[in-house]
Amino acid sequence: MTSDAPIPVYGFVRGDALGLLVLVRPSDSIETLTLTLTEAASVRVAPSRGARLFAGERELDPHASVAAAGLTPLARVDLVPGAE
Repeated sequence: MTSDAPIPVYGFVRGDALGLLVLVRPSDSIETLTLTLTEAASVRVAPSRGARLFAGERELDPHASVAAAGLTPLARVDLVPGAE
């Protein structure tokens, strides 16, 4: 049996001066993680449509779960805003 307890993930939003530590569940979608990061950074960075999330050089599928994307506790992800 796998746990769906929240895990911490480091997120870096392009244009933001700060890294963010957010909690997500392994069953959450990458899209949910993207929205969480966008909302957390919104006080410093204007949200944009079509943002993409990367783990290293690999773009993450927005429909995949955090677990299916292979993200583990303290993994780093980078949010790149989409073109407006």
